[in-house]
Amino acid sequence: MKNLRSTYRLRFILLLVLFVMAALGSIWMVQVMNRDTDELLPKPTRVEPDYYVEKFNYVQMSPTGQPRYNISGDLLTHNPVDDSFDIQKPVVHSLDQEKPPMTLRADRGRVEDDNSKVHLYGNVNADRPKTVIAEKFHLKSEYLLLLPDDDVMQTDLPVDLTLGQSTLQGTGMSFNNSTRVLKMFSNVHDVFPPKAR
Repeated sequence: MKNLRSTYRLRFILLLVLFVMAALGSIWMVQVMNRDTDELLPKPTRVEPDYYVEKFNYVQMSPTGQPRYNISGDLLTHNPVDDSFDIQKPVVHSLDQEKPPMTLRADRGRVEDDNSKVHLYGNVNADRPKTVIAEKFHLKSEYLLLLPDDDVMQTDLPVDLTLGQSTLQGTGMSFNNSTRVLKMFSNVHDVFPPKAR
C-alpha cells in the first residue's frame, strides 16, 4: 500500500511539473505572439527627405575654432539615405583670414561626405576680389566641385575665367585658392593683355 501511494505521488508530481511547464510555455508563446511585428521585421530605408531648413546659414569651423567658410541658401533638404544635403540657391563664402576670400553662387547644390564635397550646379559663378597677394578672379561654369577643406575647386565642363586682365576659356579645370595654382585641361583659349612698359 505504501509503494502504491509513493507511485501515485510520483505520478502526481510529474504531471504537476508537466502542467506547470506547459502553462509557462503557453505564457511565453502568448508574449511572443503579442510582440509588435514591426520590431521583428527589418525597417524599410527612408528615401524621402527627413527635414528641411529655409533661409539657412551654416558656418564650418576650423579645429582651432576659427570660421573657415559658410554656406547659405534659400532651402536646405537632408537626405537620410546617404546623409547628404540638397540646397537651392547656395552661396559659399570662404572665411579663412590666411587665404584670399572667395564667394561662389549657383542655382542648386549638393553637400556630401561629411561636408567635404560641395557640388554646385547651374549658373555657377565664383568671385575673388583683387587683394595685395592675388589678382581678381571670376569663374563661370555649369558645374563645379568644391573641396572646401582643401580650398580647391574642379570641373570637367567648359569654364570661362577672368584672372586680372586675362581671360581664359577651356574644358576642365582645377584651381587651388590657397596656392593660386590654376590648371586648364583641354580646348584652352586665352587672351593676355600686353604688359605695361
